[in-house]
Amino acid sequence: MKFSHIKLYVLSLFVGILTGFVTIPYRYLLEKSDIFRAYFFVEHHSWWFHLLTVAIMWIIALFIYISVKKFPIISGSGIPQVEGAIYGRFKFSYPFRLLIAKFWSGVAGIGMGLSLGREGPSVQMGGFIARIIGKWSKANVSEQRYLYTGGASAGLASAFTAPLASTIFIVEEIEKFDSVKIIITSLLASTVSAWMASIILPTNIYAPIQTTWPEEMSTFSLFITFIFFSILLTGAGKLFNSSLLNFQKKFKQMPIPIYWKILIIILLTYLLGFFCTDLLAGGERFLIQQSSPLAYTGIVYLTIIIFIKIFYTPLCYATGFPGGIFLPLLVCGGLLGKWFSLILIQIGLLNAAHTGFFMVIGMSALFSVVVRSPITGIILILEMTQKFNILFPMIIVVSLSYFFSQIVNVKPIYDMLYQRLLPTGLQNSDRRITISFNINDSSYMINKCPYELQLPQGCTIFSAKRHNQELSLKKDKLKSGDELYIELYSRDLETLYRPLRSMANE
Repeated sequence: MKFSHIKLYVLSLFVGILTGFVTIPYRYLLEKSDIFRAYFFVEHHSWWFHLLTVAIMWIIALFIYISVKKFPIISGSGIPQVEGAIYGRFKFSYPFRLLIAKFWSGVAGIGMGLSLGREGPSVQMGGFIARIIGKWSKANVSEQRYLYTGGASAGLASAFTAPLASTIFIVEEIEKFDSVKIIITSLLASTVSAWMASIILPTNIYAPIQTTWPEEMSTFSLFITFIFFSILLTGAGKLFNSSLLNFQKKFKQMPIPIYWKILIIILLTYLLGFFCTDLLAGGERFLIQQSSPLAYTGIVYLTIIIFIKIFYTPLCYATGFPGGIFLPLLVCGGLLGKWFSLILIQIGLLNAAHTGFFMVIGMSALFSVVVRSPITGIILILEMTQKFNILFPMIIVVSLSYFFSQIVNVKPIYDMLYQRLLPTGLQNSDRRITISFNINDSSYMINKCPYELQLPQGCTIFSAKRHNQELSLKKDKLKSGDELYIELYSRDLETLYRPLRSMANE
C-alpha cells in the first residue's frame, strides 16, 4: 500500500472523529429541544407569554436569515452543496465560519419547530470539517475529494447511527461513482463517527415498534397488499417532490418583504405546535407514539396530519433555513404505513398489532421514491430501527415503489435541488474551466502520452504533472500518481466529471 493511501485513510479517521464531536452534540441538542419546546405550547400560559414567544421566534428566524444571506452555501439541506464541492463547482471558503453558522442556525431553526431534519446539516458539517482537515494537511485536489466523501458519510452516520447506509448513500447518491478508495474513506469515517454516536446516544427510540409478520394474511393477499401500498407511497413521493420544488419557487415570488414571509412561517409553526406539538421539527416522537398498537387514531385525523406534514415540510424548506428532508420524509413514510394499516384493519384483513410492520416498511419505501436511492433506503431503516426480520418484505415494497416511481417519472430530489444551485445561464455559457484528476493503477491512461488520450468532446489536456514537475504532453508517458489537468466547458462539468474520473481510475 502506498504512503499516500495510508495518509488518506488516517486523515479520513480524523475527519470521522471530528465530525462526530460536532454532529453528535448537534443531534443531542435537537433531540432535547423536543422536550424544551413542549413547554411553550401549553394553553394555561397568558396571552402576553405567547405573544412574547412568537416575537422571540421571529427575531431568531431573522438572525438565521441574515446568516444564510451572509453564507448562502449553508442554506437548505447541504447535501447538494457537498456534491458540488466534490465536483469542484462550489468552494467551502472559510470552512470554520461556515461550520459555526450551519451549527447554530440549524439548532435554532429546527429547535423552534421548523419541519426540517438533522441529517442534511450533519452531512454538510462533515464536509466543512473535511475541508478544514484538507487545508491543515495540505491535501491535493484528489485527496480533498475523498475527504469530502468521508466527512459527508461521517455526518450522516452520526445523525442516524448508520455507518453502512451512510457509505452506500455516498456511492449511490452523492458520488454516483464507485472506487475502492471512496468506499474505504467513507466507511472509515462513518464507522468511527457512528461508533461515537452509539456510545454517547445509545438509546434506540425505534425499539418499541413491533414489526411482527401479519400471519393472518396469506402470501398472495400480502403481495397484492404490497402492490397497493407501493402505489400509495409512489403517489405520496410524487406529491412531496413536486411540493418541495414548487414551494421554493412560489416562496421567492410572494410579493411581500422577506420578514413578513418569515413571520407567516413562525405563526404557522406556533399554531401547529398547539395542534400537535410532537409533529414539529423531524416528528420522530409523534411517529413512535403512533407505532403503538394501543394508539387509537382516526383515519380522517391521520389523513389531515399526513397532508400537513407533507406540505408543511416543503414550506419550511422553501425559507432556505439550514435543515434537511430525510427525517420528515421518513416520518411521512411511517405515518402512511400507519394509515394504510388502519384501512386494512377496517376491512378486516389486519390485526392492530401489526401496524408497526407497515410503518417501518413505509419509511424505507417513501425514501426510495423521493431520493431514488433504494439500497440506501433499505439499509438505512434497518440500521436505524434494527428490525431485520422484515428485510424481505421491505425489499419487495421498495422495489415495487421504485418501479412505480419510474413509471410516473419521479426525479431524484437531490439532483433537482442541485440543479437549482447552479448559476443562471450556465447552459449557454462558453466559459472554460480546468479540473484535475490523479491517475491510479489500472487506469486507461497508464503508459500513454497525454496527447494520445481519447477524451470526451469539448475536453482538452491542459497540462500533466509528476511530483509537481511539468510533463511533456507529446513525449512523456503517464504513470500512476501523475496529476492530469483537463480543460472543459463549465456547463459540461456535471456530465463529464464521472467519465473522466473513471478514465483516471481515481
